[in-house]
Amino acid sequence: MKPAGWPWTVILGTALAVGGCAQLGALSTPQGSALSTPIAPAEIDWARKPGTNSVSGTAIVKAGGTSHTCEGQSANLIPDSAYARARMAAIFGNTTRGTRAASLGPVKFEHDDPLYVSSLRSTRCDAAGSFSFARVPDGVWYVTSSVKWQGPAQVEGGSMMQRVDVRGGRLVKVALP
Repeated sequence: MKPAGWPWTVILGTALAVGGCAQLGALSTPQGSALSTPIAPAEIDWARKPGTNSVSGTAIVKAGGTSHTCEGQSANLIPDSAYARARMAAIFGNTTRGTRAASLGPVKFEHDDPLYVSSLRSTRCDAAGSFSFARVPDGVWYVTSSVKWQGPAQVEGGSMMQRVDVRGGRLVKVALP
């Protein structure tokens, strides 16, 4: 007999095993790493301009026969930079697509680059777990959100990320995880 939430646990366990030990606790950013180097404004100037693309998606996790969504949680659109790539790798184990179990708690950083924080776009997920971003300029972005719920003994679910490349005035659809 498989425990409740079994498929989600296996998916997260596999993702975390591939990601390595950087996900197991608070991070100390070594000198010279991308996380300790501030973002140069020129690196993300492109992301501050209005664009003709849209990014929309859903964040839904099925566990124990129940669907859980990101309802009420933030969905974020983060412009690509060396700092963002290092942050995604530290949290999710890679820079393409990943998950982080809620049971591990949040990854702690020594400080957040203020330019990183001010350049991300954020919206709230609706009851169906849907979110959307309009007027997105061409470029590489990271879409992040969380799906969490109270299990019998602890908070279950987790955070998720997917890298997207948007170009040419199109709609990019994302399904997290």
